[in-house]
Amino acid sequence: ALDASLLEWVYEFAQKNFMLVFAICMLLYRVYQAQQPFPETGGRVEAVHDDDELDAKLKKAKDNKQVAVVDFYATWCPPCKAAAPRYGAMSEEMPDALFLKVDVDKCKAAAQKHGITAMPTFHVFGADGEKFDSVRGADLAKVKKLVSFAVDFQKKKGAETEKDK
Repeated sequence: ALDASLLEWVYEFAQKNFMLVFAICMLLYRVYQAQQPFPETGGRVEAVHDDDELDAKLKKAKDNKQVAVVDFYATWCPPCKAAAPRYGAMSEEMPDALFLKVDVDKCKAAAQKHGITAMPTFHVFGADGEKFDSVRGADLAKVKKLVSFAVDFQKKKGAETEKDK
């Protein structure tokens, strides 16, 4: 059994040094979170492993007149971990778009080229290959609206092109 005076001392220390105890708890939590594996994204999301591969996949989407969505993430980022399965599910719901994911720690040049300063950041590219818009943070509802808008715009543009022929 623990000595009662030791328990009293711990209790008093915690009361007097609340911020220190809180900081230590947060540090331990961060260490724990960093050791957790990155969740499987699933769905139709294609992983990009190097900087040139991202350019090639975006070019292919442009050549196919397909909207592309790129998730710039980091494996150590808690919001990225939370968003990953939902991003995968979104890819299943939206078959007309190409869904990619880029680890900013492995593809540093691509992250720099696309101006990534926060994770996750989602870039939506129109079928013309130009960046349509982007979302900083794990607001997947906003990402879904942007992708839907871009896909609908591309379908209307394609229908007008067919009508003109």
